[in-house]
Amino acid sequence: MTGLERTRAAIRGQPVDRIPVFPILIAPACQLVGVPQKRYNLDPAAMADTLIRAREMCGFDGIYVSRDNWVYHQALGGALEFPDDDESFTATPLLSSLEDWTRLRVPDPWRADGMQTVLAAARDVMRRAGSGFYVQANIDTGPFSLAAVLRGTQSFLVDIATEDPEKVRGLLDFCAEVVIEYGKAMIATGVHGIQFGDATASLVSPADFERFVRPGQQRVLAALAAGSDTDLWIHICGKTDHLLPLLRELPFQGFEVDAKVDLGTARRLLGSRIALKGNLDTTFLLQRTSGEVYDACRQMLAQGDFSTGLVLSPGCGVPRYTPIENLKAMVRACQDHGAPQPTGGERATGS
Repeated sequence: MTGLERTRAAIRGQPVDRIPVFPILIAPACQLVGVPQKRYNLDPAAMADTLIRAREMCGFDGIYVSRDNWVYHQALGGALEFPDDDESFTATPLLSSLEDWTRLRVPDPWRADGMQTVLAAARDVMRRAGSGFYVQANIDTGPFSLAAVLRGTQSFLVDIATEDPEKVRGLLDFCAEVVIEYGKAMIATGVHGIQFGDATASLVSPADFERFVRPGQQRVLAALAAGSDTDLWIHICGKTDHLLPLLRELPFQGFEVDAKVDLGTARRLLGSRIALKGNLDTTFLLQRTSGEVYDACRQMLAQGDFSTGLVLSPGCGVPRYTPIENLKAMVRACQDHGAPQPTGGERATGS
C-alpha cells in the first residue's frame, strides 16, 4: 500500500498492511533540510519543499502542512514577529475588549496575510504528492481557541466567567465564520484532510464546553463536511478524557490524542467510528534514544486492538532538536508491528 492508501484505509477502519505514521513536523523539518524557519514561515515554496524533503528523509506516510497558531491573528490584522530561526510570536492580543471583535471582518483566505501562504504551500504539496502519501493541513484553531488567541487566553477565560454569555457568543460566532472560510479554502487545495486545534478547550469544565465550545465545533464541522469528502480532524492538547464523550457525535473523522490520555481510553470514550492519531510523548521523543522510542511505539501498538483506526504519531508537534533516528524509529516500529488480525471484528467505517 502507498502512504495515502494506508492512511485513508486506517482512518476508515479498513484493513491495512501496517499502521501508518506521520507527525506534525515543522521546526525539525527546517533543521533537517537546512531552511531557516523565518523563510519557511513566509515563503510557500520553501514551506512545501521543506515538508516534502523531510518526509522523504524520515519515510513517513503523510505530511502535515502547517505554520503556527498565529495565522488567524495575522490574517485579521495583528502584528507578528518572525525570528530568523524560531517560532513566530506576538506580545499583543488583537482585541483589548470583548466587544472589539465587531470592528473585524472575515478575511478572504486567498488574499489574507498568513492564510494565503499556507494555502499556496498546501496546493504545492498536493501537486507534488500525487497518490504517494496523505496530506493533512492545519487550519489553526477552532472557534473557542481562536477567541482566546484574539483576546489573550487569560482575558478570554475571565470573559466567559464574568461577561454576558450573549456577548461571548457574538465573538464565538464571528470566530466560527473565520474558521469556516479558511477551512473551505483549504479544502479547495485538494488536501486529503484538515485539522483544527482547540487547546484552550481543555481548560474548561464539561458544562462550559457544552455552552461555549461544542456549538462552534458543530457549526464549523457541519459547514466543512457539506459536499466534501475531505477528512476532518480535531486536536485538543492536554488531558481531555473529561471532554471526549462530548465529541463522539460530532461530524468528524479523526482525533489527535495528546500523550496525557491513554489511547485505549480515547478509543473507549470516542467510540470506534472516530480514528485516532497519536500519542507518543513529545518530550520522550526528544530526549530518549531511538531504541527506547522504538520500544515505546511497539508497546503502544501492542496494548490495544490497533490493527486499524490509528495513525501513529507524537501527541502534538515534534520538538526542535528531535533526532532523525528517533523519527525513523517510529516508522520502523510500525513496519515491524505489521498488521495483526482484529480481535473483535472490523472497526466501523467512519462517516
